Amino acid sequence: MKVAIIGAGISGLYAGHILTELGYDVSLFEASNRVGGRIATQTIHDHLFLEMGAAEIHGNRSVIFEMLKHLDQTLEPIAGNEYIWYDQQLTDIEDTERFPQTVKKLLNYFYSIEEETYDGSILDSLKEKGLYHPNLKFIIRGMLSEYSAHVEKVHASTLGEEEWRWSSGDKNYFSWGKYSAAVMYFEKRLRGKIHLNTPIVDVNYKNEQVGILTKKGETLPFDKVIVSVSLGVLKEKKINFTPALPAEKQKAIDDIGFGKGRKLFIEFSESFWEEELVEVIGGKKCPSYLVRPSHPKHIVAYLMGEASKELDQLEDDELAEVLLNDLQEIFPHVDVMSLYMSHHGKDWTKDPFVKGTYSYSTKGTLEGRENLKQPIGNKLFFIGEACRTNGHSATVHGAMETAEELASNYFPDLKSV
Repeated sequence: MKVAIIGAGISGLYAGHILTELGYDVSLFEASNRVGGRIATQTIHDHLFLEMGAAEIHGNRSVIFEMLKHLDQTLEPIAGNEYIWYDQQLTDIEDTERFPQTVKKLLNYFYSIEEETYDGSILDSLKEKGLYHPNLKFIIRGMLSEYSAHVEKVHASTLGEEEWRWSSGDKNYFSWGKYSAAVMYFEKRLRGKIHLNTPIVDVNYKNEQVGILTKKGETLPFDKVIVSVSLGVLKEKKINFTPALPAEKQKAIDDIGFGKGRKLFIEFSESFWEEELVEVIGGKKCPSYLVRPSHPKHIVAYLMGEASKELDQLEDDELAEVLLNDLQEIFPHVDVMSLYMSHHGKDWTKDPFVKGTYSYSTKGTLEGRENLKQPIGNKLFFIGEACRTNGHSATVHGAMETAEELASNYFPDLKSV
């Protein structure tokens, strides 16, 4: 049985691997010139590589944690001190006595977000609870960075329920090895089955077989087709479907949130921050700055949601200058510019084959995720992080879980027949 997988990100690669093991004749079609999707390790030199996309392992009960351990990578919990930049002061988030009540209450709100039941946006919920004030907006942006969401767009109770459903573990981990090792593992096992630089422009599922049309004009028939492209690509209708997708599926694509965002690694000649620092929340230009032991002389500007949109006209060189000035304000005791060495960035919103970061909670998102993953005629399927309904959306392991779920539910083991 011939199966086409459109998109060679982690969900497509994993699905291809599983189905090949089950005895299916699998072909993967990737529009870009590389595999991995939003996993993008950039090698700078022999001793330095940067994770321009996915970088963290969310929980020790996740499939990506198990896989990287299987690949003999050293994984460690992200442990250290988070700081809040507020009122021109950098304060350890644990030092609650130094914060005014407004900040304390706001932090407590986000720490217990799984209890949120408000039927409206996070912004409206904060206002309803008396927790919002304009001078807190940079902290709010920082707390929402992990969701790549705008405070006016993310839906409060839906986010709360998705957080409540989370089950892969409470700790986040980083690896001393390359995240892309997982990608390379699948790529090696799917050698000869992956077609790069091959955008698919139409999927025709009106007949018994499904025909896919490449941008070069070639029509290829398959028994089943799996769509694993990003939600951003689906939103922009980079792929046409014939006939048009069912109304509930198209509504899901339209309604589920999909974030904007970019990362910029800024390298310094020496670290000038407190040794245990892992994050600064509340920068005026960048809401979240990250530091990891694997890159001790780098600060990662994690520009997501609203902050990304405000700076999306800047090229990386211009952005670096803006952020260095932002860091100079946060760390006034050093000459930040004199320690600056280089920068490397990736704007995921402008990536033509991704068009953003990852999905986030809007009103009705859980129903939308369920509708998005439903097969059409047992021959057209959708997988990827935006299809995950157990709280693991927006993660690598959530994307991988949709591949497992698909195979388990709809693809019997042909080798055992």
